[in-house]
Amino acid sequence: MRTSGSLMFTRGNPMNRFTSILAATDFSIDGNNAVRRAAQLAHQHGAQLHILHVLDEARCRPLREWFTPLTHIDLKATLARAALRRVAIEIAGAYDVTATVQVQVGDPLHCLTNAAAHVDLVVLGRRGQSRPGTRSMGGTAARLLRTCRQPVLVVKRAAGAPYRKVLMPIDFTAGSEAAVRAAAPLVAGARTHVFHAADSVMASMLRRGGMERDVILDVVARQEAGAMSRMRRTLARLGVDTRSLFFSVGRGPADIAALALARTLDADLIVAGKNGRSALGSFLLGSVSRNILSECECDMLIVPPPRSAPAAANRGHRERQVAMTP
Repeated sequence: MRTSGSLMFTRGNPMNRFTSILAATDFSIDGNNAVRRAAQLAHQHGAQLHILHVLDEARCRPLREWFTPLTHIDLKATLARAALRRVAIEIAGAYDVTATVQVQVGDPLHCLTNAAAHVDLVVLGRRGQSRPGTRSMGGTAARLLRTCRQPVLVVKRAAGAPYRKVLMPIDFTAGSEAAVRAAAPLVAGARTHVFHAADSVMASMLRRGGMERDVILDVVARQEAGAMSRMRRTLARLGVDTRSLFFSVGRGPADIAALALARTLDADLIVAGKNGRSALGSFLLGSVSRNILSECECDMLIVPPPRSAPAAANRGHRERQVAMTP
């Protein structure tokens, strides 16, 4: 039976909540969208909001023949602080949130990583400093996704209503389990669709071996039923009330299956875990991660696995039922 609803935890298993949120902006359209989404979430969950802009000192070097380094950087920092104060005033009026603002000078990745260590959620735009008209992640954002130990929300759309349609691919690793827990405060009240991309190798081998169609369909049905049952057991073990969720099993390449389902659902958020070895961990590997990040049209929450469970993070790979892997 298929049901749909929001992600809820059973009694005695309270969901984790975000109490502090860091929004990083470079004053681009994507960066400002990230600030507004972070403000909306801060208002929704009663969290503290911190807005950070980092001045990359290396980018000032070409102008040093015209200005002394200190004068030029100080001027840019002053202008940036004024801009952040205007942003804080705007979101205070729009979202009833009082934000702290800060401008730092240094390496953007280093500054963002240090600031992220003191919050529960990092929110940033997709493109950042990438070239206008491209769909790729900004360089700093892409590197932060690989190293950050906090959940990172990558914003691709203007902040409108709270998230309403959420796609949550799982692969039974520690990363995907952490994603379920971390996503709870973001997707409360949203229609949540839990998805697993089953391995198609067995069916392909049977076809190449000339096995009858009915036998192949039976094998596929058993595999999908097993995946559905395992998804429910996994979420139940995490304390999630599975009666309120929609479950499905897909086939084919992980990135194509995820993108197709996200479009079908008109999802406004994809939630995925990572194993710490790639931008989206074991859910999406290599080119697959790049495809999801560049091609999906909605926001994406990327969650690292618990520090204490490195072995469990790779458990799903050994079972050859690789689901959606960021």
